[in-house]
Amino acid sequence: MDLEKISYPIVLACDEAYAMPLATTLRSIVEANQNSWPLDFHVLANGLSDNTRRKVLNSLPKGSASIRWVPVDLELFRKFYTMSHVSKMTYARFVIPEIFPDSVSRVLYLDADILVLDDLGSLWETPLEGFIVGAVLDGMDSQIKRREPDLKDVPRVRDYFNAGILLIDLQRWRKEQISEKALEYLNLYPHSPYSDQDALNVACDGLWKKLDPRWNFQDYYEKQRLLDIIPEQRPGIVHFVWKSKPWNASMPNLNASFYDAFRSRTCFARTPLDKLLDTLQGYWHQLKGILRQYPFLRNIWNKIRGSVALAKRV
Repeated sequence: MDLEKISYPIVLACDEAYAMPLATTLRSIVEANQNSWPLDFHVLANGLSDNTRRKVLNSLPKGSASIRWVPVDLELFRKFYTMSHVSKMTYARFVIPEIFPDSVSRVLYLDADILVLDDLGSLWETPLEGFIVGAVLDGMDSQIKRREPDLKDVPRVRDYFNAGILLIDLQRWRKEQISEKALEYLNLYPHSPYSDQDALNVACDGLWKKLDPRWNFQDYYEKQRLLDIIPEQRPGIVHFVWKSKPWNASMPNLNASFYDAFRSRTCFARTPLDKLLDTLQGYWHQLKGILRQYPFLRNIWNKIRGSVALAKRV
């Protein structure tokens, strides 16, 4: 197949709070896949205003992509647990088979907290060999298999994949009723720690193909500065899986400046005031870290705060 002429569906999910990361992710995709313009994006959305949708689309070069906005009712997932830094939109991927006709046999699902750094054509062309999905082993897999205490409630499966990047055979997904089985698991275990990812691992146990790890380079434990890697050796997709997101100044990330270079080319670029506030927030985070390390400094700080609070009451 001529990769210069393919146009395949790429699915993402987003709410208003994640509009900036969505725009940044889409920007990285179109920049790395110029031979496949116009790209075909389908965004599962909840609560996105018309203005936000325009800003996301205007963040992309003209003619580089089309965006289909697909409304999702999150009431379906209200009773299911998510971590504090994870939106209920994470469950939206369950509806993917419903939004495409039978003529669409394969889609690529991508989380919105990623950067795409390479052409996705070779990922798209990966043979699934009869498996339902292609995915990358999660960084926690070895700890889960060792049954570490912090992960004791994660379901035991043969291999545990990260659900942030999924190459999906829609026909097999429907035939095996993966969404239904995942929801059945969550109805039994609504507080499963990694929510939809746990459920999908149960539903797809033994039915998924391992993809090259470069298609989902996760920053759980590896603190690798992308700027230190020559472009030819960088991963195809970088996934900021943990809560220290590169756009969150209160939780410093080694790749914040790398990420911001992509963000700066969207309609959500930081203003000078944003940058100043982020810098101050970063200093405050460092100060809190110092106070935690040295109890006597923390005691002094608490006394100062107490005195200020008392003065305000007087």
